[in-house]
Amino acid sequence: MKHIHIKQKLEAIGVSLDSISMGNFDYIGEFTAKRDRKPDDPLYHKVGSFYRANYERGIMIYYLIRQFNLSSFLEIGFGRGYSTFCAARAFHDAGTNGKITTIDPNLDENYLKALQTVFPKDWFSYITFVKDLSKNALPKIEEKFDLVYIDGDHSYAGTKIDWDLTKNMFKSHLLFDDYHLPEKEDKGTIQCSLLIDEVDWKKENCEEPELLILDRRLFFDDRRFTDEQINYGQVLLTKKGVSVRDDW
Repeated sequence: MKHIHIKQKLEAIGVSLDSISMGNFDYIGEFTAKRDRKPDDPLYHKVGSFYRANYERGIMIYYLIRQFNLSSFLEIGFGRGYSTFCAARAFHDAGTNGKITTIDPNLDENYLKALQTVFPKDWFSYITFVKDLSKNALPKIEEKFDLVYIDGDHSYAGTKIDWDLTKNMFKSHLLFDDYHLPEKEDKGTIQCSLLIDEVDWKKENCEEPELLILDRRLFFDDRRFTDEQINYGQVLLTKKGVSVRDDW
């Protein structure tokens, strides 16, 4: 598996790093992804009570959509909505009639209503919210999507279910969340890498998978981790023959 820093990946698909509006992603994250530290965390007292955990994933999704001229996005695991709304912004900014389907059994109607007071109404026009388990919802979906994002149940069994049900549904890219290198794999809760390592990417007509090193590599990292210390990321599968748009 190739390891690639998000800066290198963005430049490889034609994105000038200076052109990225970090504030756009910070704004979305403020309402959907900001995390808090507990007072018993030493960093709580040293650097603050809030931090931006992997906002870079939204930047990656945004530019996959923009640079490859994608028009559909399937997400397993809405969570608080950061990735969904980064995708919605991408379709909005591209002037594309994009389609987003996001699946999560814990979707909260009141939370979604609150977000409607924060984000533009037209962003919501792209999104279909499906409140269900992915194993129930996915077999009912017949269409294929340009980009699939697997960020649901992080157990081996859960990741396998989501992969088995989506491996024939993506036309361009598929992104797995939370791949940890073997020495850091949490066998109790985060087991994504166990399944990802089994994927026969050649059989799926994909290029060699890329482990994207993302977390706080563009946004400020108050932990002061070096690039070499980040031994986890997200794994990107790209279909063979897929290329960046040529109409700039």
